[in-house]
Amino acid sequence: MQDTSQTDRAAVQLSDVLLTFLVLVAIVATAPFWYKFIDMVSGSADPFSNVLLQLAVPMLILTLIASVGVSARGG
Repeated sequence: MQDTSQTDRAAVQLSDVLLTFLVLVAIVATAPFWYKFIDMVSGSADPFSNVLLQLAVPMLILTLIASVGVSARGG
């Protein structure tokens, strides 16, 4: 039988933490440019496209969090 102790489950590797930090810094650093682009495009976009564009940066952050969770679960 395998030992399924609580300490072995969902362990995030150091490399995952470093890459997550670097990607998060990149998202935060480029967010003003994304929002400037969204502001320029929103004048000619329909309302649904405008909502989708405004959700681009939050979705990047949520995808990063999900990616860390999948990486930790996969070991």
